[in-house]
Amino acid sequence: MTAVRRIVMPVLLLAVAFAALFGSNYLDSQLHENLGEVASDDSVPPGVGTPLVSTRRLTPLLAPSLTKPDFFDTLDDIMSNAPSSACVHVTLDGRTPPLYESNASIQVIPTEAFLLLTLATAHKDLGPDHTFSTSVLSVVPMEDGVVNGDIYLVGGGDPLLLTPEFTATLDQTQNRLHTPIEDLAQRLVDDGLALVTGAVVGDATRYDDLLYVGTWPESLVASQNIGTLLALQFDDGWVQFPQPESAVEDEEVLEETAEEPVGYQAAENPPFYAAALFDDMLEARDVVIRRSPRSEAVPEEEEVYILATIESAPLSEHYQQILDNRDIETTELLLKEIGQVTSGTGSTRAGSRAVETVLAGIGVDVDEFQLLQFDGSGLDPANVATCPVFTALLDSEEFSSFFHELLPTAAEDDSLRSRFSGVENPGRIRALSGGSSNATVMIGYIDIGRGQEMTFAFIANQEGAADNQALRDLEGRIVSHLATLEAKPSFDDIQLEPLRVG
Repeated sequence: MTAVRRIVMPVLLLAVAFAALFGSNYLDSQLHENLGEVASDDSVPPGVGTPLVSTRRLTPLLAPSLTKPDFFDTLDDIMSNAPSSACVHVTLDGRTPPLYESNASIQVIPTEAFLLLTLATAHKDLGPDHTFSTSVLSVVPMEDGVVNGDIYLVGGGDPLLLTPEFTATLDQTQNRLHTPIEDLAQRLVDDGLALVTGAVVGDATRYDDLLYVGTWPESLVASQNIGTLLALQFDDGWVQFPQPESAVEDEEVLEETAEEPVGYQAAENPPFYAAALFDDMLEARDVVIRRSPRSEAVPEEEEVYILATIESAPLSEHYQQILDNRDIETTELLLKEIGQVTSGTGSTRAGSRAVETVLAGIGVDVDEFQLLQFDGSGLDPANVATCPVFTALLDSEEFSSFFHELLPTAAEDDSLRSRFSGVENPGRIRALSGGSSNATVMIGYIDIGRGQEMTFAFIANQEGAADNQALRDLEGRIVSHLATLEAKPSFDDIQLEPLRVG
């Protein structure tokens, strides 16, 4: 009997202890909410630190290794070397409060991070299957291959209406998604078009007539690095662009032009230039066009006839092209399309208002988060935001799966792979990385195992910096350190069974 008591009594005491532990109201309401938190126990008598039966004693087992003080100390040390205009915001499985933050309330210039806002809004308001239509219309029907009047080339905002001459200039490593506008000319010919007694007329009235974002500084426009932003334009609005060396076969010509390379020059009237190029495409296919091209809107209150239409690739393919090429023109035209669809006004400002509405829908107050948006690509130096804007976006139920699918991993993206080659299993890092000469940004997710994930945003600005290498080094240290975090098991992982005495 004594031997039985020696066995049964400790077992019974242990059973009582676990029953008290798992019956705790705190455990039921809080532990699953945030495994990194340790609750106070008001029932503990004064002078007693942690009772024998306490959820605190499970924290080292169940909480991630972030409970180790040096994890946060290291982040603090790294950020102590950051410029004053730098912020970090990290969440764990989308919970609040954040896992870690530094300067989370300061305004920074987010540069390419604004791409994420534009893409999320496009995904919601336009949808991944949205396409851009470019059509040829007339106000009289075609009869026996003849259009007795003008034909109108009507732009639908397609940002990738590219000619073969322009696509030949793109690097082979670039995403070369485009809409082959020459196919539209061929469709007209295939349908029998032989004579236009009027002209080819370019219509770009779907959007406003601003060639560039109105708030962009003049120096940015004068840099000739950005094409125009109208609803009808070919080749990003460039009327002149550098030719690849492979296109110049004559060595003497190559030598003569080597000292004076051809640069980019934007068309003063992109819809007129598009109409002129389309005129050439038709004439190259033996269509006779009697009058010179021009640009104006299709006459109102006239019956119109659709002669041919070409659709772009679906928007879901444009997302990847934008990220792959950091395509400013496509992003800005996408913002205008968002404005057109949501409000009937194809402008940058109308698109920005739609972004604010989408953010409000996921709980982001643009005033509270100090967000000011002037364009869709993040190029405008007047854009500002705080880091929590972007973690909130990536954590939101509406867009989390979208960004998990869209953002590349450090095992897929060449730039990310080289930067995080020393991280164990770099494919766990999924992020947008970008910046300018005096700014850097990295936003994304890190899988820490056991179904747990961190969402992070790091943005840093350093005015007057010649390059952003120091900021990128800082960014790399932070993300690499975050990637050292390893989750520990939750109660669901442990699956403790009730103690049985029999």
